[in-house]
Amino acid sequence: VAYERVQTVSFQIYTGGAPAFIIDEDTGEEIQNEECFGFHSYGLPGDDDAKLQCYIGLEDSADDVRQRMGIMRDAVNQAYESSSKDPSVLKIFIAPEFYWRGLNGAYELLPDFSDDTHGGCSDICHILKSLEEVTADERFVDWIFLFGTVIASEALPTEDQFDYQFYNFAPLYRGYDPAKSPHPAGKRFLVPKRYVSNLDFLTPMRHLTNETVAVELLDEEDPNRQATPMKPRSIGHNRYDNEMWSNYKKELADLGYTMIEHGWFMMDGISFSVEICLDHLVHRALVTYMADVVTGGKTLIPSFAENKVEWVSIPRHQAQISLVSSAGMDVVIASLALADGGVIFLQDGLDGNVQARSAFGEDQCLPNTWKFFGGSQSVIRKAVLSPTDVTFEYDMNLDFDEIDLYPEQGTRNWTEVLGGVFSKAAYPPRLTIYNPIDIAEP
Repeated sequence: VAYERVQTVSFQIYTGGAPAFIIDEDTGEEIQNEECFGFHSYGLPGDDDAKLQCYIGLEDSADDVRQRMGIMRDAVNQAYESSSKDPSVLKIFIAPEFYWRGLNGAYELLPDFSDDTHGGCSDICHILKSLEEVTADERFVDWIFLFGTVIASEALPTEDQFDYQFYNFAPLYRGYDPAKSPHPAGKRFLVPKRYVSNLDFLTPMRHLTNETVAVELLDEEDPNRQATPMKPRSIGHNRYDNEMWSNYKKELADLGYTMIEHGWFMMDGISFSVEICLDHLVHRALVTYMADVVTGGKTLIPSFAENKVEWVSIPRHQAQISLVSSAGMDVVIASLALADGGVIFLQDGLDGNVQARSAFGEDQCLPNTWKFFGGSQSVIRKAVLSPTDVTFEYDMNLDFDEIDLYPEQGTRNWTEVLGGVFSKAAYPPRLTIYNPIDIAEP
């Protein structure tokens, strides 16, 4: 398929922790957030002035996955209804980081992705299989899906009850018609997050130096408090080992998944970069590209076309389309690895209610720098060459419509649908539907 244009539908939903305390609208006083009642998974995010939060999730992790999947299906179906039906337009659905994480901040990852207690399929297995079902639909033959990220923990062979390996990865799929492609080769991908952030996990209460901030919330004898995972690289631990992904490459391949290890891939001749939150801030895609150039272009990335995956070099023209799934991140121009006229799409899970806008020179420390804001962001970069200067110009794409996923006049109330798995103390879920734009020439 020779796609000429691209349209992105961004799914805005708050994926951060629920605040332990909220302001009562009637009295103006601070009260305990009922969303956290009875939960043991309290903690603090990475900011120095951060306030106590709790993870939101259902006690039965299988029920938790099913409810999140139901919301995701609603978002995908609405995205389809709101999208262009022109087959020359490539459609992209993108959800924020931390969409899949569960009550304790992470789902348990079993070595063979199976679980005898849930019909032979673990929580991670159910997530992947359900997403496979969603994308195996003739409606989505011209779609790519970046379904946010999954947070998983794997117990290590040690007597230390807190010793776990952690994973943060994004499932990425190409939609297809199962009647025409019964064997979905090259349509399922996993994108590991390379760099862990302090915001990725709450610091569990058992590791706080001052527990008085939550003493009235927690039962000191509650054994479940020990289930909340620590930050992988805090308190002397180093449990976000990127090398562990290599151990699963063959197993993932047997399940029909291709790992996108370097943040680059090709799809139908179009070059993509894909990053997860902090990976974008530290220029992962750009650094990979630059390192590949100076080492002779030996890095190979997956390329899908005609129902097969091949391994090709990173294209010298860089990415025609860049994707970022994040929670607490904006588009950073110093991180862009875009072709001339290329576009980046970012969807954030914290600042979804921030109006999209751009600013130049507002930062006194960086007076000649662009900054971008908004839960959904799209920026186009163009190269400008003149006899006296070589530079880039940036254009924030504000040509979009926003719709509530569960509108007020509808039959389903968003607080009831999200209840138990996502915080209702933030903002209602919505979709940002960008109008189609031209795909940059390679």
